[in-house]
Parts: sequence; structure tokens; C-alpha cells
Amino acid sequence: MKDELKRLGIDADDAIRRFAGKEALFIKSLKKFVVDITTNGVKSLDEAMAMETEDFGKYIHGLKGVTANLSMTDANKLLIEIEQTVKAGAADFSKYENFCTMFPLISFKVLSLIEAEEVPLVPIGAATGSEAECRENLRLLRECLERGMARECDEITKKLRANEWDYFEKALLLKICDKADNYDYAGALEMIDDLR
Repeated sequence: MKDELKRLGIDADDAIRRFAGKEALFIKSLKKFVVDITTNGVKSLDEAMAMETEDFGKYIHGLKGVTANLSMTDANKLLIEIEQTVKAGAADFSKYENFCTMFPLISFKVLSLIEAEEVPLVPIGAATGSEAECRENLRLLRECLERGMARECDEITKKLRANEWDYFEKALLLKICDKADNYDYAGALEMIDDLR
């Protein structure tokens, strides 16, 4: 995957060093960031131009910090250039427009790449669980989500991923697990409630 990320302007080796050699943590952090970008987008050109200069500078600075931490080198370089123009007192919105065009597309491609590379979520020969067992796991997951118990949520989503289930559609359960694993607890809770 590193070569593919490199072609998308992301230096995975550099990022993994920054994450103390923990490649899985880097990939998880990268996925969380690009999920947010592909879901919520970046500020449009019109929104950016309507911002106060100081607020726009803080917005760019924040994006610059995250992209630097994740070694998204191409995006980071462009953000550095934009920030310099803001500091000089004349924000270059043409550069920001380039960022608005380029960055969501890269984020979408990165997300697609990560999801394609992830280990298959249903093991070959996975056991089939009962409806009652699945409902109990979902009840426990709901309690842990409400309490913000991340480690316990991880354990339950692993159980849900590891089995087939008699009653519930697997794709729906996996979506709930994805939301929980990406700390979208509100979204996971909403989906669990919709199953009732």
C-alpha cells in the first residue's frame, strides 16, 4: 500500500516513523481523517473568502498540522504556501481553490485504497450466531458507546465481525462496526436504534 499512498502524495514511511513504528495506528488515523474529509468536505471557496483573515489563517494552520502529522506531503506543501500568503496579508484564494479541488479527491482515493487493503471482515468458515446472541452483542455495544468505552467497543465489534448471523444483514452490522471503530458513536447508536 505504501507505493500507492506515495503516488497520492503521502509518505507512509515518514508517517510511520512519526507514529513510533506503529503502522496500524497510522493507517487508522489516516482513515479517520479522510473519512471526515469525504463526509464533511473542506470549506468551499466562497466560505473561505467570507471568513475573517485571522479565522481563515487558523483554519489553514489546523489543516497544515494534520497533513504534516500524516505526512500528506503534497497537500501540506500547498497549505504551507497558502498560510504564507495569509501571513503576508493577502490570502491567495486561487491556491485555496486548487486545494479544494485536489484534496477531497485524494482523500476519497486514499479511503478507497485503505478499505480495499483491509483484511476481509468475515473469516472463511466463520461460525453462525443466533439472533439472540447478536442482539445481546448490540445491547452491550450500545451501553459501551453511550459510556464512551472505546476498548470494550473494539472487543464487541470484533465479535460482530467474526461471525455470520441468522437474522441481521451482515453489511448493516459491518456499517455499525465501522462507525464505532471510527469513533462515530452517535452514528453507530442511531443505526443500532433503527434495528429495533
